[in-house]
Amino acid sequence: MGNSAVYRIHTGDDLGVAYAMAQRLLAHRSIGCRCPQDALGRAETNTHDLGRYLGIGPAYVSLSIPARLLGQLRDVLEPHLPPDDRPSQHRDGSGYLITDMTTEVVAALRQLPPIGAMVSTPEYPLPSTSADAVLAAAGTNPAWISWQTCWPSEHNRCGFELAINGAELWHAPAPAGHSVYVHVHPAQPELAHALAAAVGGQVMGAPALGW
Repeated sequence: MGNSAVYRIHTGDDLGVAYAMAQRLLAHRSIGCRCPQDALGRAETNTHDLGRYLGIGPAYVSLSIPARLLGQLRDVLEPHLPPDDRPSQHRDGSGYLITDMTTEVVAALRQLPPIGAMVSTPEYPLPSTSADAVLAAAGTNPAWISWQTCWPSEHNRCGFELAINGAELWHAPAPAGHSVYVHVHPAQPELAHALAAAVGGQVMGAPALGW
């Protein structure tokens, strides 16, 4: 299917303004088609700060584990992981793990030095606000919600995103503050400009390669 073209249409310091713009984009999505449409939330944090996300509902935690901590992590987590959730090991000795975020896993990880972590919600079929709980829990952590939707005139490679606290999604380096992005078919740059204008934003710079 290829990739979308993603355009930044807003950056500012007021989360309420950025969130309201995302909600206006949500109101512009096509609801008459049968295409799957969903939303998911993600946040960047560390293993000593995971507790703040236990209240967001079902979630996964993924870890890039330094080689020096891989053995200790296996020891403390083994009693709390399902049989199929075991850390993988790379050639350099580092590891990777993705597993359900439970109170037991969060408590066990606090026995080790902090490790960078990504919290992810499931994909919630629209209409749903379940992914929004990530924003409330994030505090100053970089976080974002991705809405995969259809636009009335386009049903491929579409959607939009709200990134908070300087989360880096598509344009590097990421702008500070809170940003809104729209995804459109690469052959339809005019749609990005139209969507931005419709919700009170404007296209800011060149597009990036999206999802």
